[in-house]
Amino acid sequence: MMKKTVLVSLIFFVSGISVLAQNRLVNEVKKEISGMTLTVDNYKNSLKKINKALESDETKDKAETWWIAGKIQYSIYDKMMANKAVGEKINSTEAGLALIDGYEKLQTALHIDTLIVLDKKGNPIIDKKTGKTKVKTKYSQEIMNKIVDHVVDYSAVAGDFYLAGDWSNAYKAWDIYCVIAKCPWAIRKKVNDPDSIVGYNRFYQGLAAYQNKDYVKAIEQLANARNLGYRKKALYDAWIDALIKQQDTIYLVSVAHEAHDMLGAKDPRYVRILINHYLKAKNYDEANSLLDEVIKSDSTVAEYYDLKGRLAEIQEDIDAALPFYRKAVELNPDLGIALFDLGNALYNKAIVNNDHRSNDALRLYEEALPYLEKAHKLMPHNENAKKVLSRIYYVTGSKKIDEL
Repeated sequence: MMKKTVLVSLIFFVSGISVLAQNRLVNEVKKEISGMTLTVDNYKNSLKKINKALESDETKDKAETWWIAGKIQYSIYDKMMANKAVGEKINSTEAGLALIDGYEKLQTALHIDTLIVLDKKGNPIIDKKTGKTKVKTKYSQEIMNKIVDHVVDYSAVAGDFYLAGDWSNAYKAWDIYCVIAKCPWAIRKKVNDPDSIVGYNRFYQGLAAYQNKDYVKAIEQLANARNLGYRKKALYDAWIDALIKQQDTIYLVSVAHEAHDMLGAKDPRYVRILINHYLKAKNYDEANSLLDEVIKSDSTVAEYYDLKGRLAEIQEDIDAALPFYRKAVELNPDLGIALFDLGNALYNKAIVNNDHRSNDALRLYEEALPYLEKAHKLMPHNENAKKVLSRIYYVTGSKKIDEL
């Protein structure tokens, strides 16, 4: 029995030493970083020490430990920026990572910075209104001040990450900026940014996600940017590209419609998406109405006439479509899809009576060939152009597709 008592006492004694050691380490680091002339290396050494406390069972659940660790990371960033201001070269990636890690550590500190309010007898005080135990915070105000004081810095380091091709950290830094810029504490301190600036940052956050091939996040942030008032053409172009990658047809049509309504006939792609949607839905009246509208707005865009030709071919026949295809090629001799549509229409006109080698058919093949050959050159991966060319070469015996 005596041996057991001694063993238990020894365990508690060793445990007590461990707790004291970890608390002493936290206090030591706290004292270290209170110095006024610390270098970046000094802060890094202090960070190594406090990281041990973050892993210790005795101190990892204390808000103070995380507050000190986060504060050190902010100090590393601040010191690096001060060095940069006097002409010293710094590692921008290292500075940005310190700022991000500092934020994440302070978020942990905020989460656990809760103290139960006790009465004089040491019992928890119950809030009469809520019926819950009253709590207070010790470090949260200092933490939030530290975070919001660096709000603009997150946008700056996000730009550095983006230029360096580090899309993931660029996305993360822009997200932190946008969260801080709209938080109640920033509003209270009057350092919050207006929707227009936050929207601009959300736009670039969406671009970072797109570059990282995370199209779901790209779509989400580009939509957020639009909702905050950022409605530039570049946003709609990136948004549409991401939706195409995700094969989200319904959302794509909605965004293309909005882009067209807002920007007018500035990009034929918006119209093409809408026309293709109308054609699939056999909504020919809407398609004609839209094409007539954009051609009236700008009669120099070849793609509008090409789309008008496709619509005429579906609704009427090849002869009705040919004038539109010819007009499209006349306006833009290098528009591959218009060259193909014209050449393909001439080929289909040639074989309409299943007489593949008649004089009329041969004449139409001859007329179609230069359009199709140029279309194939401009769009080498277009299998339809390759297929039609192969058929004409086979019938006429003029050459093989491999000879192109």
